[in-house]
Amino acid sequence: MEPAITVTGANLKALTHPLRVQVLGLLRTYGPATATTLAQRLGLTSGALSYHLRQLERYGFIAEDTERGNDRDRWWRAVHRSTEFDAQRLDPAAAEAGDAYEQGIITAITGSLSQAQADRAGWPAEWRKVFNLSDVLLELTPAEAERLEQDLLALLGSYPQLDPERGPRPGAWSVSTRFQIVPVAPTETESGPVDPGPVNSGPFDRGPDVEDDA
Repeated sequence: MEPAITVTGANLKALTHPLRVQVLGLLRTYGPATATTLAQRLGLTSGALSYHLRQLERYGFIAEDTERGNDRDRWWRAVHRSTEFDAQRLDPAAAEAGDAYEQGIITAITGSLSQAQADRAGWPAEWRKVFNLSDVLLELTPAEAERLEQDLLALLGSYPQLDPERGPRPGAWSVSTRFQIVPVAPTETESGPVDPGPVNSGPFDRGPDVEDDA
């Protein structure tokens, strides 16, 4: 599997549908799968998914896994571990498609977090303990925000990376570690600018604590 693919105006069309973003994420997380398996995970029929798989294949995001399956049961694999996307570098003509892709990412993140929260009760206690929804509000300049992004990426890169084709290490699970850097624009009031950012219960707002099993 290659390290990353860069999204450009030429291949962006493949990711403008939120379902394709989810399909790509599933293949990267769980490894090669058939259309039937993917459809079951997404609550769809394999026929409804076929067009989206062909679009992802057409633009180089996925490929047929020729080492598995047969003419009746095709397997698909992700070609890259991650996607690199910079909306500011897109041609203005592709801006609307870029917005659609970002909305697809938001939809996929929301869905996977909701699913994880629902599944958490069935996890071992040690994994329920590390489930984390932190929210930290900072005060940064644009340069500091850019440095924060690079520092976070470097930190994440220092940990073992997921390779679904290699198989898991003993005792290890796939762990999704997302971060968003979202500027909060101030609003103007009679007394001056006011930042309406989220109010945290403390430096790290983790939400309700999860009790471990005895």
